Amino acid sequence: MEGKDKDFRQEGNQLIYTRLLNAPRELVWEVWTQPQHLKEWWGPNGFTLTHKSMKVQKGSEWRFTMHGFGRNFENKITYLEVVRPSLLSYRHGDENESINFMVYVTFDDAAGKTLLTMRSVFQSEEILAELNRQVKAIEGGNQTLDKLEAYIKTQLQFKNQDHGQQN
Repeated sequence: MEGKDKDFRQEGNQLIYTRLLNAPRELVWEVWTQPQHLKEWWGPNGFTLTHKSMKVQKGSEWRFTMHGFGRNFENKITYLEVVRPSLLSYRHGDENESINFMVYVTFDDAAGKTLLTMRSVFQSEEILAELNRQVKAIEGGNQTLDKLEAYIKTQLQFKNQDHGQQN
């Protein structure tokens, strides 16, 4: 999936990833907002996730640990806006707020597919550059969305198998 179905760009202190996913919006929303799905795809290649707590609603949090590069990274997401199944906005940080950036994820219906746009806004272009040097943030975002896309394909296969068995 290349070209118009998959895009990445950096605009100053923002990273903008766009994917046209061959799945209905409700399914993409589900795999983005439920811990049993997130642990299967969240994070760059080679990373795993330990889920601690999650409540996807305005003012609530998702706490988790990402394991990778031989380290544990504590994460805290605070949901600022939740509009099912079209929008999530949240502040992504760590326990002591040494990392803190905004993320806006839109899930747009595109004739039965989902146009996903994830915009991460950092405090400055310099902070983004430093994160990219330390943990390869830009490539990590692309890898994470590649994993999301692959995971959604497996979920669709399971749903199609289940549907076939019921007929």
